[in-house]
Amino acid sequence: MNTPPIKRIAMVSVHGCPMVTPGMRFAGGMNVYLRDIAPAIAAAGVSVDVYTRSHKAGGPEVFEIGPNARVIHLSAGDPELVKSEVVPHLPEFRERMLEFVASEGLEYDLVHSHYWLSGSVAQSVAAEWGLPGVVSFHTLAAIKERESSETEPEQRKVAEEQMAHGADLVFAFTHDERRELNELFGIEDDRIHVAPGGVDLSLFRPTDKLQARERLGFNPTENIVLFVGRPEPFKGPDVLISALAHMRGKANTRLVLVGGSEGEHSFDWLRLLAVELGVADRVSWYTAVPQEQLVDFYAAADVTAVPSFHESFGLVALESMASGRPVVASNVGALSTQVLDGETGRLVAAHDPVDFAYSLDDLLGDPRLLGAMGEGAVAHARTFTWARAADQALEGYRRAAQGFAERAQVIG
Repeated sequence: MNTPPIKRIAMVSVHGCPMVTPGMRFAGGMNVYLRDIAPAIAAAGVSVDVYTRSHKAGGPEVFEIGPNARVIHLSAGDPELVKSEVVPHLPEFRERMLEFVASEGLEYDLVHSHYWLSGSVAQSVAAEWGLPGVVSFHTLAAIKERESSETEPEQRKVAEEQMAHGADLVFAFTHDERRELNELFGIEDDRIHVAPGGVDLSLFRPTDKLQARERLGFNPTENIVLFVGRPEPFKGPDVLISALAHMRGKANTRLVLVGGSEGEHSFDWLRLLAVELGVADRVSWYTAVPQEQLVDFYAAADVTAVPSFHESFGLVALESMASGRPVVASNVGALSTQVLDGETGRLVAAHDPVDFAYSLDDLLGDPRLLGAMGEGAVAHARTFTWARAADQALEGYRRAAQGFAERAQVIG
């Protein structure tokens, strides 16, 4: 049967705004994904509106992030609420969204929810409008609990299962994530669509290391290991501080951590660890910076380390590789396929600091190997364009719309 063309979609990301600097508070790869996938989809001919919570009192506010791609801020609770405090305000967010759509006279063809906090809102409005719904989890409670000591709220687990079974199609970033979704929720393969994200190749590309170090005020002769991300246990920055203490070359190695903010006291626990292990003078701390500034940090580094306990997509690894810098990463989630072991970096089987120290020493001690892996990293990263990501997302939207139309015809 012929399915009506998809002309406009609504994305719902209650707590993850594309306009927030990654690495601050709860902002990370999902924020970057939304910021870049929306304009890429719009460039392919489908208009995109991303609905998210407002950062300040009042609203709604509308921001253009590209031709036919917008971010719409809706008021729902105090703007300073952390994501765990947003749940009671979801009904308010839903009402603000419905009011905005009605006031603008908007019509959508599909609703795409991002993260568990958005699930109930997105599925509710999709049902009210009689539209297909697509889900992207980004992270899953069961995976976080399995890979770390963190305990996730029961409400989240229930919501994720409801989202998985209520969606017309579930998006996964990798085949590994599709397998996990299948195992966790018993979803059939034909209801899961693999649609990887991308990396901004116009921004992240090989540039001169010494010039970048001069701009940042870094020592031109030190070995630099870079960490980018939220300084929280699940991302494993403490693994790197402990690894630094075990490195043979630690006397000439500097660990640079970029993420968090002074107001959050994000690094306090890590600073104490660095002092305790006697490597405080070998660690430099930087709060989260916009991606345009992050370019110099990748360029100035010799290698980027990603010791996360799990990554659904692994954007930092891709950004580093696109910048020509090899990656030493945990062999988990998307990292296990994005980082080609021995070609674009090294995969570490466990989160043992000694294993990370060994891999980092091995790379930093062999400039020719480091250079070869950097070249391989660039070639690999260039296959992850946002245009390609948009095409794969649109293929999923068409699948969801087709299935929705076929089920509606059977019911009718």
